[in-house]
Amino acid sequence: MKLFISIYKIFEERFTRNKANFSPKYRPEIEGLKLHIGSGPINLEGWVNIDARAANHIHLNTNSVMLEEFSDHSIAEIYMCHVLEHFNISEIESILKRYKQKLKIGGILRISVPDFDLLIKIYEQTNKSIKLITPSILGGQDYEYNFHKIIFNRELLASILEKVGFKNIEEWETMEVFGMTINDWSSKEIRNNLDHYKVSLNLCCKNI
Repeated sequence: MKLFISIYKIFEERFTRNKANFSPKYRPEIEGLKLHIGSGPINLEGWVNIDARAANHIHLNTNSVMLEEFSDHSIAEIYMCHVLEHFNISEIESILKRYKQKLKIGGILRISVPDFDLLIKIYEQTNKSIKLITPSILGGQDYEYNFHKIIFNRELLASILEKVGFKNIEEWETMEVFGMTINDWSSKEIRNNLDHYKVSLNLCCKNI
């Protein structure tokens, strides 16, 4: 417990030094520690940014998403955008079970993943442009971790969340939650000439 408190104090100090370039109007349902897993270039103010690639705004640089550094039932919210698809199905169940263990009772898991149902629609509406949807299905493949191992739609992701014990599964919108776009894939769109297409499934659930 003492180690956890020390880590948390370090994160608080680094929040002061590494503020985001924007001020989201985010109002957490539960006060406390909030983790942004796989944050990449996105610096969420007030969150612990965790990523495998080092940067000034990354508070915890690790290629593990299992949260060994944090005590059980210590986290108020976990957010991961376009991260879960980088793991295979057996890994995903283990990861989500671990997150349920780490979250407080009533804590929130907030996820964004590429939505295969939306990608099929894009494919059909763009004269079967496979090139347009390939990065969302297979990953950008421009560095070691940027490869996808699974595809999701709402039915599949919700069923996995339910299987590991999460409740109150519902969709969410970036603008409603954060008060503004945060420039990640939770609200970003694929552009094709003048047309814009949403690609993400956003689900949240509670540890009850």
